[in-house]
Amino acid sequence: MRGGFRLSSMRVLYVTRVYPYRPVFGGEIAYSRGVLESLSHACDLTVLATTNGERPVGILEENGVRWRLVPQSRRPQALSLFTGMPNIMWRNATPAYHQALAELLREPFDAVVLDHIASVHALPQLAAWRDAHPDACLLYLSHEHERTTRTEKYASYAGGNPLRTVAMRLDGWKVGRWEDDVVRCADIVSLINPHERSLFEANVGARRYITTLPGYDGTRRPVRRITADTPLRIALLGGRGPIHKRNILRDWLDACAGPMAEAGIEMDVVGNIDPEFRAALTRRHPSIHFSGFVEDLDAHLQGARLGVVPDTVGRGVKVRLTSYIFSRLPMAGIAGAIDGLPLRPGIDFVEAPDLASLTQTCIRLVHDVDRLNRLQENAFAACDGRFDWRTRGADIVEAFHEHRRQRMAMPAAASMAATRLEAPVLGGGLA
Repeated sequence: MRGGFRLSSMRVLYVTRVYPYRPVFGGEIAYSRGVLESLSHACDLTVLATTNGERPVGILEENGVRWRLVPQSRRPQALSLFTGMPNIMWRNATPAYHQALAELLREPFDAVVLDHIASVHALPQLAAWRDAHPDACLLYLSHEHERTTRTEKYASYAGGNPLRTVAMRLDGWKVGRWEDDVVRCADIVSLINPHERSLFEANVGARRYITTLPGYDGTRRPVRRITADTPLRIALLGGRGPIHKRNILRDWLDACAGPMAEAGIEMDVVGNIDPEFRAALTRRHPSIHFSGFVEDLDAHLQGARLGVVPDTVGRGVKVRLTSYIFSRLPMAGIAGAIDGLPLRPGIDFVEAPDLASLTQTCIRLVHDVDRLNRLQENAFAACDGRFDWRTRGADIVEAFHEHRRQRMAMPAAASMAATRLEAPVLGGGLA
């Protein structure tokens, strides 16, 4: 028994980008880490990843997981323009990674989890493995509907440069093509946001989908009262490494810094930010407080009245939202930014159509302590018991078993016909 769940005899290979522990960080990294750690309590798990820069290359046994770590990529990212792969896949598609995967696939795995679009460069190898093992199962762990999200993100990357715009559009097209391929090839597609199913089906049609919501392993504060003594402070969570996240932060601070300073409200940005970018923002908006990474996030958030989600770009479920919810910090966000959770706008959180409106909404809301407390209590009650990482791995393993049962129940002719849809051809020979 591990973590309260019976360890299955099923052998699973987890194919992911990077060893998901610091110094690497971010919501997507946290989601990958949570899923694989939960799986390790439900099956015999092997993980293939690149090193995080601190762990040595090679085989590592740790906390019941067998790791196969390969060197970090040093590929020039611009070369992806001349291949069939989008940049996020190209920079991970190294010969060392593919060689390690080929060696692992000689072992008798019952199932493979292909984690994130960045790992889909491994799809040709996994499609061939799946053809040779018709009773095995291939699951694609989606982090968001990439075609839609990257179209939005890339629009914010170009910065008015026409050549960059063309390059981003080409890269986005390639992302969409590869995403369609992996969804067609996978036996099961796992969604982080159940609302995105229609987006996948619009491109690929009906598949077998499951939902793997993120878990939460931080402090769950049993009770909290926001009072007139709580500082007039609004928190914004999340590291700001990717360009689109920097743009979101910059645009939000441009909109809110002046009005909030005039209203006597402190805006607190929590999470890792590039030092040069932080310095530029500090010069531009000296009233903004940057806390950086904090060890005890729950304790830190008790000094705020409101959490803001100003994300004008991005889909999926934002893992950081669970920190707001379980630390009992009420939320306000751009319409559509708080999605995929069992929350109701106007009851469990507040939303506004644009950044200027969100700024004014936040300024009004922080003074209404009764409503703030209703919002945080409603959100906590709606999510309590629904974000337990321990169940995620067991649910995925049960999906593997169900797939096997269905295969065994199929007539032989139907089973042969269903073994594999067409293999992807993008990027063939270009990795």
